[in-house]
Amino acid sequence: MAAEEMTNSDNSKNVREYSFEILYNVIFNDKLLNNEIERVYQTYDISDNDKSYIKKECTGVIENIESIDTIINEYSKVKTNKLKHEILIVFRISVYEILYLDKVPEYATINEAVNIIKTKKCRNLSGYVNATLKNIAKNKTKNKENNNNLNKYCYFKIVNNDDALTLNELNNLHINYYPYDGKLLFKHTNIYYTDSYKNIINTNSFKNGNIIIQDASSAYLVDKLYDLISEEYDSCQDEIKILDTCSSPGGKIISLYFLFNNDNRDGYFEARDISEYKTNIISENIKRLKIKNMQVKAYDATNYIKDDFEKYDIVLCDVPCSGTGVINKKPDIKLRINDSKTKSLKTIQQNILNVSKNYVKLGGIISYSTCTETKEENEDNINEFMDKNPSFEKIYEKKILSNDDNKADGFYMCFLKKINEHKKLYN
Repeated sequence: MAAEEMTNSDNSKNVREYSFEILYNVIFNDKLLNNEIERVYQTYDISDNDKSYIKKECTGVIENIESIDTIINEYSKVKTNKLKHEILIVFRISVYEILYLDKVPEYATINEAVNIIKTKKCRNLSGYVNATLKNIAKNKTKNKENNNNLNKYCYFKIVNNDDALTLNELNNLHINYYPYDGKLLFKHTNIYYTDSYKNIINTNSFKNGNIIIQDASSAYLVDKLYDLISEEYDSCQDEIKILDTCSSPGGKIISLYFLFNNDNRDGYFEARDISEYKTNIISENIKRLKIKNMQVKAYDATNYIKDDFEKYDIVLCDVPCSGTGVINKKPDIKLRINDSKTKSLKTIQQNILNVSKNYVKLGGIISYSTCTETKEENEDNINEFMDKNPSFEKIYEKKILSNDDNKADGFYMCFLKKINEHKKLYN
């Protein structure tokens, strides 16, 4: 049973109370970290400095949660698996500040922790919280470093402008070409790497729509898919129709749009996702990039649309997944991975694939992808689909493993081509 969701309409809260609210809902109510952070930003009147602090703190707690809990269990009489939820969250925030944020005074951390507990039903335990945190601070680990790598690096592509002009504006940043020594070969796209993510999104080039942020793994899928499309379709045919079923934030279909546009090829592009929240993100990117002829719709990809039967040449299915390939970027994922959730995701993935097969024309291609490395959500899904759908053939498959050397997302992609007529509608 989920815990009671933490919300508070009081705009006078301090930053630790916002962190408490976010982490409580992430850990005990199965909310997504990035969504909760964004919700708090939109709900309360918070300064930019405080927003930055909240994001760093919440991300840092999740990213270092095992180390933090080890410290708590060493000093607390009650272990983490038996602590009251409110006290556990306060302990985790406080230990993170004590061990990882040297600029935060320890007395301030402890005072705020006690003040938060005094507002909860367990207020009678504020003395226990105070004593435990003082003991932890007294024995503070001197050389522990914050290993938070979130959003320190990114890959990007240049659109709507000449590469040289944009790179000239970015000459004060650390920009490099794709650094993987030929492990992934890009034929149609220049991929750039920087360890200055925040600086990139603050440039005029980004704000004016000349840059797309996209991980190298996703960029490779687009490049490889366009390469196959170029072999299948010539410039004389009617406009190509492309559907992205689980699109947000829209990077893949937007990248395909620019590749077609640069080759003076006509196309119909439609981006869908399950909620208006997600489609608003796509629309914001389209607006920033000055794209005028892309359709965006909120729709659940597991629901079949009869009018879309064999309408599209390309259908992208970047399905919801466990996300094990992007734990470095979304550390709260490790709180959610279990057999039950993987099984549930697998069902959704298969449903999306079975619906999407009906949308592809004869000779068309389904692109199935995940940002996870598990066999169950990748190869097993494709093998089951192929066994039941002989009208499709596998024309390309690749798995990219995340590691410290390449810093790319862990990723799986498989392209399936419809080779025979398939008139059985999805039920």
